[in-house]
Amino acid sequence: MLSDPDIERAASQLADYRTNNALPDILDKYSALLEGYRRLKSDYEEERDAREKYKQMARGQERNPFVLVLVDGDGYVFHESLLSKGADGGSHAAQLLHESIKASLQLKGLEHCQVMVRIYANLAGLSKTLHKVGLAGTERRSLAPFVASFNRSYGLAEFVDAGDLKENADFKLRAMMNLWAENTQCKHIYFAACHDVGYISDLVPYMGNYGRFTLINTPGVKFHDEFTKLDLGIEELPGVFRAASGGAPTWSLGDQAPTRTDGQKAVCRFHSSGRCKYGKACKNLHIEDATNSKATWRSTTNDPQSAAGGSLQEPRRRTPPLFNMRSDVATDFMNGYSAHATSLLAGLDVLALPKKGNIPEGQVAVNKNGFRLDPYIPPSGLEILSRLKAHISRQRVCNNFHLNGFCEAGDHCGYDHGPLEEGFKQALESLARSMPCGKRGACRNAACTCGHVCQNGDCKHRGGNGYCKLSPQSHSEELAVARYVPATNDPPHNRQSSSARASTAASTTDEDDVPTMTTRAALGEEEEQGISSRKSSGKLIELDSIKSTMST
Repeated sequence: MLSDPDIERAASQLADYRTNNALPDILDKYSALLEGYRRLKSDYEEERDAREKYKQMARGQERNPFVLVLVDGDGYVFHESLLSKGADGGSHAAQLLHESIKASLQLKGLEHCQVMVRIYANLAGLSKTLHKVGLAGTERRSLAPFVASFNRSYGLAEFVDAGDLKENADFKLRAMMNLWAENTQCKHIYFAACHDVGYISDLVPYMGNYGRFTLINTPGVKFHDEFTKLDLGIEELPGVFRAASGGAPTWSLGDQAPTRTDGQKAVCRFHSSGRCKYGKACKNLHIEDATNSKATWRSTTNDPQSAAGGSLQEPRRRTPPLFNMRSDVATDFMNGYSAHATSLLAGLDVLALPKKGNIPEGQVAVNKNGFRLDPYIPPSGLEILSRLKAHISRQRVCNNFHLNGFCEAGDHCGYDHGPLEEGFKQALESLARSMPCGKRGACRNAACTCGHVCQNGDCKHRGGNGYCKLSPQSHSEELAVARYVPATNDPPHNRQSSSARASTAASTTDEDDVPTMTTRAALGEEEEQGISSRKSSGKLIELDSIKSTMST
């Protein structure tokens, strides 16, 4: 049996154990740890689910990327060469617009994106305006066949009639831009409404967002200076919208003579040139030339007798300027015979040219007259032109090597055979095709890099301002392929020999101190009168012709 001291010692130990027992604390901490773990697990599962949903959403947004092309159709009017074709012109307009945007996307690294086009316009008002210049019929919505063909040609292209009320097109355009501007599936927006400063406030939030917005400029309308302050990309789409001569007088639709109706007299074609032999006895109307025509229309409007007799009257309401025209084409329209201008435009359907991949190897394409046809070259933008000029200012390039894959001079060639940036080859081919081939349509050399037919969208022969070196026959031939004929291995027939071409350069420059651009393609025809030229080892090419050619 324990002694009393042992009992006291045991009791003291028991008291100490009860005082220092940590097990309850350990159990409480363990319980709290389990509760914290449960909360962390719940948060983790929620975060994991949210992450998975985000990944699925991101995959969905990247699945169908697209770019949006917004066009105010009341200000940006399609080219006459397209409008004059009626329903067929609608499909060609959609195709040309689509190819121009695709060419621009290649430079932005967005060639994988689809192109969604939305054009909004007052169709009735636009039809009426274009009817006055002979580009539309007399019906209230005479452009309807053109629009229907445009909409059928490409699933994501829509030409929408916004209605007759004022600002309807503006309202629709703003709504579409605000809807897609922050959408991640929409990778880029091309904005073609820079004739109206009312859109400035809508674009201000995106100022400086060069990678998101591109403004479309066209010489046919005034590009307001306020848009340049937005620090956004600016590009042109040559050949798509109406382009006007920079130096030609502006022709406003509100100042022109209205077209005649069935009850009015025809316009005498010979009076303006002083060749009408009937004088006042002529049964047709005698209209003054373009410089005096406005006064003539106003005088006939104020004359009740002339108005009753069916003479031309000024419209009741002045229509805002829609586009400019070259003075010679405008004169044709005002003298009542627009067929001359439209026939030239209709014959220059470059979209009918064969695609390079469709031409069989060892053959060349010809039309029904046996005239040599070049492969279609998609238009190149001004951005690629600037980069190409900068490249050539450092090192001149060899056309034969880059376009045909070989060079007769080989290692002795004085021009660059190094790789070109993406897009340069297409622009270089456009430049080479602006040089006429000496054999013209009779050329059968598949390796010939010179031009046989005109593909310049701003060519002076189709109402533009670009200088073109190709012969008149190159502008009048049909561009539809009739057949493919065997090619020859003859050297290109220019006015220089092969050895001369290997050592001869044609340089390009302009007034703005543009870097020299050298091409080994030789010129086949002399410069036209009035064009600055100079002869040395090559010939001087006007920069305007290069710009218009390379952007076509």
